[in-house]
Amino acid sequence: MSNWLDRSGYVTLFAFAGGAVVTGIVVVVVLFLRGGDDDDPQAPVPTSTAIAIPATPTAAPSATATEVPAATPAGSFSTPDDAVASFVQEGLGGVYIGECPPSVPSGEDALEGICSIELYRSTELATFNIGPFGSEALGEAVVLPDADGRWSLVFLDFPPLDAQITIGLDAMVFQAADCLRFRPDPNVDAEVASCQIDGTSGKVVDGPVEADDLTWWRLEGLGWASASFLAPVE
Repeated sequence: MSNWLDRSGYVTLFAFAGGAVVTGIVVVVVLFLRGGDDDDPQAPVPTSTAIAIPATPTAAPSATATEVPAATPAGSFSTPDDAVASFVQEGLGGVYIGECPPSVPSGEDALEGICSIELYRSTELATFNIGPFGSEALGEAVVLPDADGRWSLVFLDFPPLDAQITIGLDAMVFQAADCLRFRPDPNVDAEVASCQIDGTSGKVVDGPVEADDLTWWRLEGLGWASASFLAPVE
């Protein structure tokens, strides 16, 4: 099974981040350093290489789902890192200390401030977990470029610990790094209809279905996707 196909399973991340969300299970992402989870436990962390499927990380033309919301706070920046730093300072009112170190530096009991863990980066998308160092992540920053190459940020809060995906309510792609593949049928052999970036949401209209060691939900206008990288929208 290829990397980033339908990322299976649930991982609670304590010494690394890369995160997964599964309905009805507590999700805790503690910010230390980056890592990843995949169908293949030996799979590498995503890099800036292009997504190797004939679908782009945007909503399908026929989709009725809601795409990633408008960037917040207002402003565009020359790099994704600048956008993250500005959001932490202006949007969260915190002190940005940069990338989360792998451990507490020698001689220091704690680091004060908010840090980030890069989940994915390409010329079209960058995603980060953001939160106080050594504590639970506050949410995910999805950073997108405009036509002029300036970057704007969308912040996705982590859902409440007791939140569950429910038919009739909305769910969003969350913690998928580059994108999550949607299919017309709930199995990994079905053709990929689209690959949606984090923050893309739609109404849950069917599921759950257990197949290929994955739990699947169907979102209106998008299709079936692994529950591991879907989160309820409150």
